[in-house]
Amino acid sequence: MDDLSGAPPALLDFDSALPLTAKGPRAWESQVDKRYWNAIGPWGGWTIALLLKAVLAEPDHNGTPVAMTANLMGGLDETPLTVTTRPARQGRSMEFWTSELGQGEGVAAMAMVTLGHRRDTLSAHEAQMPLVAAPETLEVPERRGGLAFGGMFDFLPAGGATILQENASTETLTWVRDGQGRALDYPLLAALADVFAPRIFYREPVRRPVSTVSMSVYFHATPAELAAVGGDFVLAQAQARRFEAGFFDQTGTLWSRDGVLLATTEQLCWFK
Repeated sequence: MDDLSGAPPALLDFDSALPLTAKGPRAWESQVDKRYWNAIGPWGGWTIALLLKAVLAEPDHNGTPVAMTANLMGGLDETPLTVTTRPARQGRSMEFWTSELGQGEGVAAMAMVTLGHRRDTLSAHEAQMPLVAAPETLEVPERRGGLAFGGMFDFLPAGGATILQENASTETLTWVRDGQGRALDYPLLAALADVFAPRIFYREPVRRPVSTVSMSVYFHATPAELAAVGGDFVLAQAQARRFEAGFFDQTGTLWSRDGVLLATTEQLCWFK
């Protein structure tokens, strides 16, 4: 039955957790959502999704996201946030925006967001999606505690290393989707690029303090490819390359179930 009350439709959790209220020209107010909390602050995927969403909320932005690099520079608490944006350069083919997240008098995170005008050109896949079982054939793991943001997604391990064990390789393969089946778009795709557990947890059975320092996401998916995914699972593949002197890197790829490469990501993390 149609809703004739005139009330706006209820926002899905991911959308309601990324509030943006116009504060002035290129300035937005927001608030941390504890549903997407990590160990001692908001999950990094929430932060980069908010930085991207603010750029896409600007009425004069043009194009769709093709890349973003974010630096996460400080912790956040539950006091109000301000997001400010600035178009560093707007051209006919590409736009470059900055997006800065502040709390109190300090800057906690900032990103460079690149928008592009996608055109009909050569299309080819060199990368190949790993062969894994379909999500419908996998057993749903029992959730035992864990971080708050993990409860907002459905995870189905599909192969690779086991967390908190000594593994020769840190590669993992996991089907993941929004817990409410929210349709995939660029902010959600950005968030999913940070859905991987830190690779240090796959090298030894020790929980260490870890934080993301810098993270880049490359958005390969076209709007039509995102629409084709809808609220379905995507395959998240991640692996580290080196751990040294308190830092490690990790790479990730996100695939649709029909083998379309949706996004790739690089991340540098600090650990103690």
